[in-house]
Amino acid sequence: MKPLTIKLFRDLWRLRTQSVAIAMVIAAGVAMVVMSFGMIRSLEATRAAYYDRYRFADIFAPVRRAPDLVIAQIRAVPGVAYAEGRVSATAILDVPSVAEPVSARIHSLPTFGGLNLLVLRSGRLPAANSPDEAVVNEAFARAARLEIGETFGALLYGKQVRLRLVGTVLSPEYVYAVAPGQIFPDNRRYGVVWMNRDPLAGALDLEGSFNEALVRIAPRGSLPEVIRRIDLLLDRYGGTGAYGRDLQISDRFVSNEIDQLSTTVELLPPIFLAVAAFLLNIVLARLVDTEREVIGLMKAFGYSNVAIVGHYAALALLLSAGGLVLGSFLGTWLGHALATMYQQYFVFPFLQFRAGADSYLIALAATVAAALIGSAISVRRASQLTPAEAMRPPAPSDYSGRWISGLTRRLGPDEPSRIVLRNLLRRPLRTSLTVLGLSAALALYIASASSTDNVDKMIDLAFGRAERADLVVTFAEPRDARAIHELARIPGVMRVEAYRAVGAKLIAGHQIVREGLTSNSAGADLSRLVDLNGRLVEPPAAGVIISSRLAKQLHVNAGETLRTEIAEGERPAVDLSVSQVIDTPLGSSARLERSALNRIMREGDTSSGAYLEVDPLFADRIYRELKETPQIASVTSEAAIIEGVRDTVAQQMGIVTLFNTGLAALIVLGVVYNSARISLSEQARDLASMRVLGFRRGETAFVLLGELGVLVLLSLPIGILFGIWLARYVTEQFSADLYTIPFGIHAATLAEGVLVVMAAAVATALLIRIRVDKLDLVQALKTRE
Repeated sequence: MKPLTIKLFRDLWRLRTQSVAIAMVIAAGVAMVVMSFGMIRSLEATRAAYYDRYRFADIFAPVRRAPDLVIAQIRAVPGVAYAEGRVSATAILDVPSVAEPVSARIHSLPTFGGLNLLVLRSGRLPAANSPDEAVVNEAFARAARLEIGETFGALLYGKQVRLRLVGTVLSPEYVYAVAPGQIFPDNRRYGVVWMNRDPLAGALDLEGSFNEALVRIAPRGSLPEVIRRIDLLLDRYGGTGAYGRDLQISDRFVSNEIDQLSTTVELLPPIFLAVAAFLLNIVLARLVDTEREVIGLMKAFGYSNVAIVGHYAALALLLSAGGLVLGSFLGTWLGHALATMYQQYFVFPFLQFRAGADSYLIALAATVAAALIGSAISVRRASQLTPAEAMRPPAPSDYSGRWISGLTRRLGPDEPSRIVLRNLLRRPLRTSLTVLGLSAALALYIASASSTDNVDKMIDLAFGRAERADLVVTFAEPRDARAIHELARIPGVMRVEAYRAVGAKLIAGHQIVREGLTSNSAGADLSRLVDLNGRLVEPPAAGVIISSRLAKQLHVNAGETLRTEIAEGERPAVDLSVSQVIDTPLGSSARLERSALNRIMREGDTSSGAYLEVDPLFADRIYRELKETPQIASVTSEAAIIEGVRDTVAQQMGIVTLFNTGLAALIVLGVVYNSARISLSEQARDLASMRVLGFRRGETAFVLLGELGVLVLLSLPIGILFGIWLARYVTEQFSADLYTIPFGIHAATLAEGVLVVMAAAVATALLIRIRVDKLDLVQALKTRE
């Protein structure tokens, strides 16, 4: 074995404790790369295979009522590979095990070989000649404790029907089954039902017709052109505008999750690996300093600069190798755990974590880059040393600086304290870098742990200050003021506020966005418009208030005009002035005053639904009344929504946050321990000298541990400020078009981060104290004269 190879392994053994700390930091970054890249790949591959195997439609075209013959015309559109019509409707279910009315979407069963095919999970599909048989999505059946063979009621446009459950299914259309207007699933109170087409069409008076067309485009078909032609075909039948799969709500949530994972990969692993590079730089800088003589001897014996540079670069790579291996295994394990969690969150029939070779290659490349960048400065110093210079002892540290001496005398009450301050001040660069590393570790922990704080803030804004109603009732068709009075007469209903909502196409120049227009009455209290700062914003008497995300999509500012084409009623097209642009917690929105929208719709006091404030003591009676009230399409309980959000956050985001904060805690421990261990190596001779001069063990340990304490204390305020900034930045990057995550970090999260750093410092201090007490004075005092 070559001498340099023997030295390489000897150095590696000597630095084994530091290498463990470095490996922990690198493992955290590598694990996040493997987990996130692998999960992105797994989700994309699973989604593509699922959509293709079960023929998920590319285009959805809702229409009021179109005869079945129109489907043949749609199939004849250039670019269309296949099309079929179906019957769909909203409904209220009366499920025995659920007290509240259950909102549901009911579809006719897909035809054999058609689109949006179902995955049968249990039981069977409804028989062709059984009008009362139905299947439901598996998550709803499980959450609502519906058993096969059980019956439940359904209110369909004022008609009560009785259905018998014969099976449970999955659908590519409901990978993320969420009620309209919600962002988190509530499987107990929202379900999807499929039944035979004829009985469903009969209940809705749609015999021989369909109210939604599903289209699959040909491989070379143009999606925008096909949508344009379908809109022209369905316009005379009350088409409200076809849209592509990218606007389908379930697919939007899946795409949003993939985007967030991509953001995680772009943000956090580089920071983790930058901290690892920083640690490598400190370790190798110290090694080069202590091996000046060795480097000089190697050069004197004829080793080239290339051989010496290669030696220290190889040492940096070997110090990182353990982290790469550990991180790969850890990332794979976390990926499998994350896939199991996603299987419950996003309902796929199959989802296996497959990182792929390229994920590990990316992790390898990132680790090598971090190792080489971290060792670059030290390796360069080793290559620039001449043999003569390297053979000379380094110049002793200069303590003669007037300001350092004066400062340490004023601040240090005794000699050990002055030694601590002098050690910190004589190496300002190293002190600054160490403080920076500790601050970065604390910032990473704060940024990782603050995600649940933001969700708490979003819940407070969305449901505490904006949506304050107990129940939200949606009518199957727009109703006049009598419907509001009927709701107000239900015993236990204390307050009713009507709202009007319509679908619309918002146009600004070449930008077109399909969005709903929502309107409340002036002075409404149960549903208010609130911005991210919690400020109440009243709807304008004229014009429209839009969210900043919608303004960004349309490229408009306050004061500009939007062309608005409404897709309901007489389909009026008007120009609306943008009166204000605000940041809202729940996605894109456009809101105006209800009387203004009624004027645009050329209708009287009409509403799409109502917000209800109810007496909890009358809840059961109110639920019974609503289940039996015709023309009610859905009922949403705000308390149930909040409960669902908190459950989802606790089950899903809690696990992800636990992963990230666990990895951040590894970095905290690695940085703190490495900083203290390097200081011990650098000051071993000084500490031994103090012992020989008569200082007690406690005083000797104080010099080292006091330095660590000062570094940790200096890093805390910087780390907190950096952590708040990083948390805010990550929050902004994670916001999507469906919702905006407000920034709302809790003081407890900051305190928790400080405690983690302090705990890591205390644990490290105990380990270092043991090593200081066992210091070999003879060995430490050996030095070259």
